[in-house]
Amino acid sequence: MALMDDIRKTTEEGLKTLKETAGEIAFNVEKQARIAKRKMDIIKIQRKVQKLYAEIGEYVYGEFTMARPLTMEAPFLAERMTAVADMKSEIREIEAGIEEARKAQPPGKESA
Repeated sequence: MALMDDIRKTTEEGLKTLKETAGEIAFNVEKQARIAKRKMDIIKIQRKVQKLYAEIGEYVYGEFTMARPLTMEAPFLAERMTAVADMKSEIREIEAGIEEARKAQPPGKESA
């Protein structure tokens, strides 16, 4: 009977380990998916920033070629500069969230 108890105990421990490992794998896959999505969000915002830079450049070029005085108080520039600053701030927040997500551990798992 001791042999059967040993086999049962070993099987139960193996199943428990398998379940824990499967849970950790699922957690890590989900974590990587969340990180990838956030990185895509950053790329989208960066594209918007590049478009704003292009608009600013075209405006500045147009003003320069027409020999108009260029000031930062121009509503066109002020709006776009504010939008760029807001978007860069949003990118920093997303990057901080990514770093936090990278450090996350599966539930029930303590930091080693």
